[in-house]
Amino acid sequence: MSWIALILTLLLEQVRATPSDNPVYAGATAWADRVARNLNAGKPRHGAYGWLLVVGLGVALTLVVFELARSWFWVAALGVDVFVLFFALGFRQFSHPITRIQKALEQGDVDEARRVFVQWRRQTDPGFDATEINETEIVRQSIEFGLLASHRHVFGVLFWFVILPGPCGAVLYRLSEYLARHWNRAGSAGELGIAPDLFGQFAQQAYAWIDWLPARLTALGFAIVGDFEGAAHCWRSLSVDSRPSVTSARTLILAAAGGAMGVQVLSAVDAARYMDAAAQEGAALAEPGPEALRSAVGLAWRAMVLWMLLLLLLTMAAALS
Repeated sequence: MSWIALILTLLLEQVRATPSDNPVYAGATAWADRVARNLNAGKPRHGAYGWLLVVGLGVALTLVVFELARSWFWVAALGVDVFVLFFALGFRQFSHPITRIQKALEQGDVDEARRVFVQWRRQTDPGFDATEINETEIVRQSIEFGLLASHRHVFGVLFWFVILPGPCGAVLYRLSEYLARHWNRAGSAGELGIAPDLFGQFAQQAYAWIDWLPARLTALGFAIVGDFEGAAHCWRSLSVDSRPSVTSARTLILAAAGGAMGVQVLSAVDAARYMDAAAQEGAALAEPGPEALRSAVGLAWRAMVLWMLLLLLLTMAAALS
């Protein structure tokens, strides 16, 4: 049933993308903000209590609703799966903006490409400004942001959806990722004026642990469907800490994707900081042009097809056993 739910959700999303101003997102944001206002007393442990209240409650309610639906009729349980996945997954959320940016650049309209990119980035970073970046950097940052979005909205959700019963894993991953961002951005401490890294510290570390294996599976998927040797070389050249952290997962995914596509996805600063041989990495990979945007979308599509086929095989094996 999990495989059927995923297929139905992906088809539904292609027909109608999840609106950014939907009541589910608004409700989750309002609840997270209320928890932060009431529990943020300036210590990391208060962030742990808040995380358990938001994520734990969300997962528990999802499990209760799913089990009630499954006890009534399997179609109802399938409906719960699709409903949750529709708001948790978001493949179209990154593929369509990248396509629009690519078309604008191919037509020589850099200003339009910059406008689309800024509009896209400001959905998660309201203060983002791309006034000073050139065409090459627009392409590189679009690939970077898009591939990370594909991981956080597709591959990470897919992994935990398969691991936990019903749609609980999808809720766990999406809420964890959201709190790691929402409680650690500037101004997130609200009226209390407490530095966001205190209250949001636990949320960020919890997400790093939850995302440790999915991030490596995403990087592996990019390597398998792209240039495996190039991806493996960039992976081996990384010098990031192996302990779970948001930075190490991000760097790993981008480095593997860059090697798989043969283009520079990591910024020059990140390459110099995290690659053992940054100069060689920069020389071996081409600067990203507009055609690299199509390659990035294709890489994500192929990786998703790969994991969907593997899930289908596991489903069939379980049904036959």
